[in-house]
Amino acid sequence: NRLSNRLYRIYQYSLFIGSFIFLISTGIGTYMSKDDVIRLLSNVDKVTITYNYFFKIMIFLIKHEQIKSIISSILHSGDQIDVNRKYLMKIHVVMVTLLVTSITGAFQFLAQIKGELIMDAWFPFEPKKNKLTFLAATLIISILFVLPFMFRAIAIQGIVCSVVMYLCDQLVELQRRLKALKYSVESETYLREEFKDILKKHIRLMEYSKSIKSAFNEFFLVQNLAITAELCLNALMMSLIGLEQKNHLVSFMAFLMMALFNAFIFCHLGNNLIDESAGISLAAYESTWTSWPVDLQRDLLIVITVAQKSLSLTAGGIADMSMQTYAQALYNGYSIFAVLRDVVN
Repeated sequence: NRLSNRLYRIYQYSLFIGSFIFLISTGIGTYMSKDDVIRLLSNVDKVTITYNYFFKIMIFLIKHEQIKSIISSILHSGDQIDVNRKYLMKIHVVMVTLLVTSITGAFQFLAQIKGELIMDAWFPFEPKKNKLTFLAATLIISILFVLPFMFRAIAIQGIVCSVVMYLCDQLVELQRRLKALKYSVESETYLREEFKDILKKHIRLMEYSKSIKSAFNEFFLVQNLAITAELCLNALMMSLIGLEQKNHLVSFMAFLMMALFNAFIFCHLGNNLIDESAGISLAAYESTWTSWPVDLQRDLLIVITVAQKSLSLTAGGIADMSMQTYAQALYNGYSIFAVLRDVVN
């Protein structure tokens, strides 16, 4: 109703205002710490995570209608989703939420014990004047990060992963149906109808894949750029840090592991999509096509030819989201670390 829409708009606007306040405040705080290189890098690391979330959210909102159309088409397609897969989709969101919240909460708790803020930020009052102002500053930073950034980014990740999981599952189901096709004179009518239905669904899934690729192209680009930035910052940190400052390295490594875990999920799902779409070609070849009528054999050959070009997700059209891309990112990170270590030494 009208009241609900109005309240939702107010909620959205308040999140935007909170986001910009946080970005401006932490940006000023990061600039103010420029004289301490290690502290500056620590702040830049956390700001990088924030901007990663921010740009993903903005891309999602900009492409909201396109994504809404994709999800609506999937919901009205009549496709069945396995109960175990639905459970896995829910578990994924819960696990990522627990992981991110635990890491963020742990460092917030440690900073609280030390009497420090988790990251430098500007406030219209002196945060360390007394316990009350320190608590107020801590709550402001936590609330402005958790609601506008962290939880929204996790929800978006859940949507992206669920859509890709759905696509992979439907491709597996098509493979099963192709392999199950058996020809006989009595079942020819059924075979033709079933094969026709498989073709229609394969075409529909390819259209979904094209739409998903277009909708999340920039999303995955931001993801890859954020991982690259995290690896570079960690390489620089490990090259510059002294023995007395190892506590800063712990936070760097924790946030890096969190970023690498998220990147692994996306690359693993992208790899599954490539494999399962290519599996259509293999499933078609492994069917009992030698006994089929000639016209159906020709149609099956077209399916094999089309399916040889795998469906994929790309990061800005630069690289496919796959385990190969993930491994290359790790290798590049190690190369950067090795070069910086040699320079420092």
